[in-house]
Amino acid sequence: MQRRPSRQSGFTLIEVLVAVLIVSVGVLGVAGLQLLSLQNNTSAMYRTQAIQSAYDIIDRARANRDVVYAIGLEDNPPQNPRDCESNICSPQQMRNFDIAGWREELADTLPDGTGAVAYAGGVMTVTVRWQDTRNPAAAPLEVAVTTQINVL
Repeated sequence: MQRRPSRQSGFTLIEVLVAVLIVSVGVLGVAGLQLLSLQNNTSAMYRTQAIQSAYDIIDRARANRDVVYAIGLEDNPPQNPRDCESNICSPQQMRNFDIAGWREELADTLPDGTGAVAYAGGVMTVTVRWQDTRNPAAAPLEVAVTTQINVL
């Protein structure tokens, strides 16, 4: 009697394990790329928010040209400014209201966010500073916007 060679049907356990290993490495690579993408998107969002906030205070200063909008990074914002949305305010009160609201917005939207406004010779420079959440030990990040503005 002659023996017939047996036909193999299906996969061996080693083949299945190798396939699972290859798929696992691929999934881990995609997950790592997704994490890196989310971190970069967060950083870009903070930078966009900083630039938008800088232009916000510039627009407020252009609307109220009777006073100089100046405050240093280490200076405290005006305390208890008059609510100029529901009350009539002088230009100085409006400036205090705008600066206090702007600084509060920076603190709420950016990690350790703060800002400064400098004015010299018709040039207004707005600096927004925040701490990068990806590397808290690193120096804070800054965005500076400069524009020509004339105070009356």
